[in-house]
Amino acid sequence: MKRRLLLLVLILTVLSLCFGACTVKVHQSLPETGSVFMWEVKAKEGDGKLYLLGSIHVGYDGLYPLNPVITNAFEQSDVLAVECDTIAALERPDYLKLAEKLLYTDGTTIRDHIPEELYQKTDELLREKGLSIEFFSNAKPIALSQTILALFMGDWGYSAEKGLDIHFMTLAREKGMDIVEIESVEFQYDLLGGFPDEIQVLDLKTTVEEIDTCKEELDTMFKYWLAGDVESFEAFVFQETENLTPEEKELAREYDRKMLDDRNYHMADKAEEYLKTGKTTFYVVGSAHMVGETGIVKLLRERGYKVVQK
Repeated sequence: MKRRLLLLVLILTVLSLCFGACTVKVHQSLPETGSVFMWEVKAKEGDGKLYLLGSIHVGYDGLYPLNPVITNAFEQSDVLAVECDTIAALERPDYLKLAEKLLYTDGTTIRDHIPEELYQKTDELLREKGLSIEFFSNAKPIALSQTILALFMGDWGYSAEKGLDIHFMTLAREKGMDIVEIESVEFQYDLLGGFPDEIQVLDLKTTVEEIDTCKEELDTMFKYWLAGDVESFEAFVFQETENLTPEEKELAREYDRKMLDDRNYHMADKAEEYLKTGKTTFYVVGSAHMVGETGIVKLLRERGYKVVQK
């Protein structure tokens, strides 16, 4: 699994928005014909319907306008379902308290939780951006990893502010459309902040050592997403990470289970719940949740639903 990309593909947190501003560069635009990374699901009884849109939680100016197949489905929907409503989270009076889930509040610092060599390499990388690891001394490694990705994404032309989730949440607010949370900001912060030190260290180590390849990989994911090429996207995202020790591979499997498998079952349950309302729900979650052996598409098909790619 390309674990360093899962924070981009799967986790949408307010942290990404705080550090996500960027200068936009030129990218391939979305084709107007052909399959898109979206599926239609109809309820077994009644009029309930879902449009399952796989998201990449960052975007760029050239991404819009989206394929009419996607925008028309949104316009036909009654409800927008997202992993978490990050726009509302930023407005919460208790946001700073919530953010503490990704910080050390016990008197320790990140230097107490990661190897010294990784500490120095991370500091060197941050100094390329005119920063220092000392500025993030209270951040947990997995939060610092995401911050580093967001900082570099700015140079690559990507921003969480231009991601599909934010795009549709903004449109939903403008038209007075109901927004429901499949998970919550609390859940995502608890998930990231709750990983043990070993997994947090591995995540930061992977980001620092392989940041130079992340732009190419993100570009590749968007290429497959734009084409609606689900098979190639799945094969790419689920490639085994190279150069891991047996112990690190076991940690990566645990990370994947919590980040993907466990959440996918919950997401499929919520999808069924929405289908039973009789409404049309525009359902947006990270694209990697849609594919694979425990992906939402397969889980719903196994439960007897007809799931058709648009």
